[in-house]
Amino acid sequence: MSHKKKKPKFYFYSNYLDDGEKIIDVAHRHIFTLKIKSSKTSFFGIMLPIGFYLFFPGAWMISAIWIGFGVLGLFKHFIDWYFDCWLLTNYGVVDLDREGFFNMTATRVEYHMIEGISYTVNGFFNTIFNIGDLTIDKLGAKTSVILLDAAHPQEIERKIMDYQERYVAERSVRDHQALKDMLADMIAYHVQNNMVDLPEKE
Repeated sequence: MSHKKKKPKFYFYSNYLDDGEKIIDVAHRHIFTLKIKSSKTSFFGIMLPIGFYLFFPGAWMISAIWIGFGVLGLFKHFIDWYFDCWLLTNYGVVDLDREGFFNMTATRVEYHMIEGISYTVNGFFNTIFNIGDLTIDKLGAKTSVILLDAAHPQEIERKIMDYQERYVAERSVRDHQALKDMLADMIAYHVQNNMVDLPEKE
């Protein structure tokens, strides 16, 4: 029985990962932010040209081009939302920020460099729908990494803290093992190069 190979879940984020890095989760801005931004484009770029076509069916070409620009605008809003996120990986947090189709910024904060993480939820609407701003303070840096209008900020904060603890624990084990291996190699080298041959008995 053949099994189809599953496609990577986070394929479109793979370019922002280092070798051996894997995405555990993705923290997006709340879907309401996409709906609010795209509502105006939906009205002026989709609904209005449809109404124009109903009144002036002979000008269908204008309506079609108009709708085409509207669809392109909606796609741009989606791309901005999809790539305005945090990638929670096994190494750290990658902050992605896209403006339009061609402007992209990626900021990496590894778990051992995270000094603190906090979130704020302000206002009645944000409290009801659990929307808040997340902030990561980087060790030794004056600037912070911020994800605005995040969905379920408290849950994301707990996940990052959990991933950080797991990363630090695994790194400690790796460093301990590497130190043991290094000491073993040093002892073996010392014994090999300082061994004294015992005189043979006659």
